[in-house]
This record gives sequence, structure tokens and C-alpha cells, in this order.
Amino acid sequence: MSFINITRSFVPVLATVSIATVPAAADLDEEHFDIAVWNDGGTLRTGGWDHDTEMLVEPEMRVFEAHFGEDPSFPFSIDEPGIGGAAADLGLPAGATLTLRMAAGLGVWNGSGFDAAGTSMTVDYGPLSVGSAMGGDLDFLITDDYDLHPVYSIDPTAATGAYILEFSAMMDGFASSESFWIVFNLGLDDLVFEEAVEWTEANYAPAPGALVAFGVAGLASRRRRRG
Repeated sequence: MSFINITRSFVPVLATVSIATVPAAADLDEEHFDIAVWNDGGTLRTGGWDHDTEMLVEPEMRVFEAHFGEDPSFPFSIDEPGIGGAAADLGLPAGATLTLRMAAGLGVWNGSGFDAAGTSMTVDYGPLSVGSAMGGDLDFLITDDYDLHPVYSIDPTAATGAYILEFSAMMDGFASSESFWIVFNLGLDDLVFEEAVEWTEANYAPAPGALVAFGVAGLASRRRRRG
């Protein structure tokens, strides 16, 4: 995965939400959502799961937030976002194994995109551990109602900034999900950090209604740069 001012173009993809959802308010605090992997007619998709309501409140969510330092005792580790949901509500078979594949590479925000970071992160769950240098797979057991929390850790020598990891979800019998991302705040002002999150949402995972327009704009942007 390259992190040098990436701009991607997309083609429109229409998805039908086949499970009960509720509208998300515009000012919902996204960093409190767990990652919900759900079944859309045989294809895995990601959304935001709210454990307070036990509902999938953001069915098309592909960018998640995390803030290092929420626990002062562990300033460089965090166990959010978790992997959450209820098997029946998300259309997944209880007892199945959900695999999250972390792509190799860690990005750091440069103010207008992401560059390759000169540091590293690890993600641990039980006996499994994957690092940003090589990437790798983490397995989670789907039960009737689950709230699972891997531990994300960044090198303590890392500079203040916003960092990003890319993932995808897989399960036997289902088509894999599109990529999704977690953006981590290491000591940045919240407003500066939100700029990195919003850029990620606009450039990596635009809302379905914005896909065509963004694809055209991205193509024009690349043509201008090449010219």
C-alpha cells in the first residue's frame, strides 16, 4: 500500500442493506463505533456497531477512529475500535471464523495525504500478532453476541501525528469486503486529526452518492498533475 498523496477513483457500487438499521445522526462520535462486519447478500461489508443500542447504525462505514493516550497508563496502546455485533442481526453464522487481513504499510498524515511512516505498529489478539511492516491475518470467533478487542500498539518513539492502517474482512463462504481503514491519533489536536479522517473518508471511502462525482474529479486531478 502506497502512502504518497494517494488519490483514488471509484466506480459506483450499489448495495442493499438487508438487515435492520437506524439512521445515524450527523454528529455521531465515530470513534466510539466498533467495526461491524455484515453480510450483504453473500458479500461482506463493514459498518459502525453501537453497543449502547446493540444496532448497526452506520451500514456503509469504512473509516474508523482511534485515539492513543485515552488510558494514561498505556499511552501507546489502545483496544479500540473493537469487532462487535450480533451474529443473527448481521447475517453471519455463529461459530464461524472472521478474518481481518491487515495490509502491509503504515501511513502518516502530512497535511494533504498520507506518506509512508518511518515507524511501526502491531495489532495483537490472543496469541496472534501482526505488524505493519509485513501485514497479516487476525482471526475472530463469531458468536451470538460478541464484543472483541484487539490491541493496537505504536512504537513509543513515533512522532505526534495521525497514522493509518488498511484492513479487509474475510470469511469462508462469503466474498471479501472492500478495504477499510483505521486512523489513529497520536497526540494531535482533535481538529487537525479530524482533517486527516475527513480526507480519508473523501479519498479512500467516499459515500455511495459521491462515488461518480469523485471518480470524475479524481481523473481530472490526475490529468492535471501529469500535465
